Amino acid sequence: MTTAAEIAFGSLLLVICAIVHVGIVTAAIPVIIRVASALHGARTALSVLLLLSLGVIVILFAHTIQVWSWAFVFLLINAFDVFADAFYFAMATYTTVGYGDVILEPGTRIFATFAAVTGFLTFGISTAFLMTVISALFPKIHGHDT
Repeated sequence: MTTAAEIAFGSLLLVICAIVHVGIVTAAIPVIIRVASALHGARTALSVLLLLSLGVIVILFAHTIQVWSWAFVFLLINAFDVFADAFYFAMATYTTVGYGDVILEPGTRIFATFAAVTGFLTFGISTAFLMTVISALFPKIHGHDT
């Protein structure tokens, strides 16, 4: 893959993944609101646990889709021969852990950096989403009564 192709394809996949991630989080908001309403605004330990768990499950689902997407694309562009290696690399790169034990050949390295940018961006979105859920559960902490 040429450098221009790596940048273009990496940018495209980054945008698609970000839109999917935001879409999943956005779709979860009405569900969380309905669950909170069904709990009649109770702030019991069990209701807080349920709502926070629901938020975390949504985030985990969204990130899982991203990592699997990157892994499949790494297979598609022949960066890896087997899914296990593609998934391992995608997970290490997406989470920005980057162990360095697996290094891609020239022609795919720049493309792979977009997986790290995707993870960095979507983890930020996930943090904001979870903080919003927490803020809604505990409005008095922030000086707001609802």
